[in-house]
Amino acid sequence: MTPWVHSTSIDRGLFKAMLTERGILAMIIASQAVAFIYTLASGKDFWLSLGLVSLFTHANAFITLGLIALVLRYSKSLSFKSELGLVLIFFQSVCIVTSLVVQYSPFTPVEPIDWPFIINNNAICGFVVILLLHFMAIYIDNLNTIARVANAELDALQARIRPHFLHNALNTLAELCHENPDDAEDAALTMAKLMQIAFARNKTHSLGQELSLTKGYLTIERYRFEHRLRVVWSINNVDLGANVPALILQPLVENAVVHGIEPAREGGVINIDISTVNTMLVINVDNPLNADSKSRSGQGIALENICRRLLIYYGEKASLKTSQKSGRFLLTVMLPLGALNEISGSRR
Repeated sequence: MTPWVHSTSIDRGLFKAMLTERGILAMIIASQAVAFIYTLASGKDFWLSLGLVSLFTHANAFITLGLIALVLRYSKSLSFKSELGLVLIFFQSVCIVTSLVVQYSPFTPVEPIDWPFIINNNAICGFVVILLLHFMAIYIDNLNTIARVANAELDALQARIRPHFLHNALNTLAELCHENPDDAEDAALTMAKLMQIAFARNKTHSLGQELSLTKGYLTIERYRFEHRLRVVWSINNVDLGANVPALILQPLVENAVVHGIEPAREGGVINIDISTVNTMLVINVDNPLNADSKSRSGQGIALENICRRLLIYYGEKASLKTSQKSGRFLLTVMLPLGALNEISGSRR
């Protein structure tokens, strides 16, 4: 794909890309390079001229970035072509204004206005901006490629964990059909509701939806384990509307049921603690430790799956840790609130 090919991702990407660390750095480098080349070509006092020209070029760059930030804040639906046009207009307009201001400064007063000077500045500005936008388009295209790869991997990970969830739920339903047909019917209705959430196309949803999915799963498992399965919830100071990866809590709880409750003849207690610490959402799930458990496989797969998805969504900011203490197995997930990676978003 060439840098200028129209795509949905690029449509929303130019302004944001220019305001990233890499975009601002590219702007600074381009501005300083122009100042350096212009000073060398002028043949005047090098250091004084370099300082003044650098001030001029950087002022142009940062004023333009400020205008871009304002537009981005108040307008969220501009196309790539619109953003491209606005960038060119902003740069050229700011260059004209600053060129006029410079002519009235105490350092280089000019009277009357030196229009060739202004035209020359705008020609240089336009040439540099076109080169800058070309390389920014290449950068955005690379981001889009990364996004497509990340989304493809997320699709594969979701496709891998969802059948695992369905398999275990169907096993529970099959056992209930023999033991308690009435409960099997209720469990089947509950499962139907869960399937709408678990198999939704979105890769992310609200924390409230994830809690609803997990509680529904536990409802099904209670039909099978009855008094053997006891769950203690502790949810403190959390925003249920916070956006989290889909199937991030339910597999942890399923892991606790399969490897902590199922092998134990007397069952046990699963503790689920969810809280907000500073800007982190902290999820703790602990269950009885059964080191010699021969229950259904999938613990390593599920945890590896979650770790990989967390890495795609949050980079190194999120974590999943396991520990053992006093006969309990503890899983701790820490998610930075509001930091879901946009390139791995849920748009399909």
